[in-house]
Amino acid sequence: MSEAVAGVLSSLDKIVFDSETIQRRVAEIAAEIVRDYEGQELDVVALMDGALFFVVDLLRSVPLPVRVHTVSVRSYHGGTSSTGTVQLLQRMPAGLEGRTVLLIDDILDTGLTLATVQDQLITACQPATLRTAVLLRKQRPREREPQVEYVGFDIPDEFVVGYGMDYQGHYRNLPCIGVLSESAI
Repeated sequence: MSEAVAGVLSSLDKIVFDSETIQRRVAEIAAEIVRDYEGQELDVVALMDGALFFVVDLLRSVPLPVRVHTVSVRSYHGGTSSTGTVQLLQRMPAGLEGRTVLLIDDILDTGLTLATVQDQLITACQPATLRTAVLLRKQRPREREPQVEYVGFDIPDEFVVGYGMDYQGHYRNLPCIGVLSESAI
């Protein structure tokens, strides 16, 4: 491990999932998706920027015809908890009418972001089917409970970073997922 990575890792109170554990679970989710969508073409809608690492690793293990679309949304605005307001930073992807769609996000927290995007996809895009995959699902009461078919890990209601998840734009590139120390916030 390089000194730079070790320095960044020192900002964590604890590592929740190491790289090997994450990769093993991502491969299991990919196998579930392949089983469920066998023989179909899949349109993936990825929520950026947090889901970037999860989407890349997941789709590398899905040997199906896939079209990838991205949507940018914001609900944290630089803090450690959702603001309660979801901003769609672009329009929903075109060409999804009647298609088989898989929505992918990094974390299910309050439920507002996923529920809002699901509603928008159904209303604006009218897919034939819409399923959702998240890497992490926080165990907490939700303002809205979106339908999620694929879950990587259930976690306590803690603020986590790494593997795409950030704090003020930092820590996305960590190969693990960890709880950020109070001194780093």
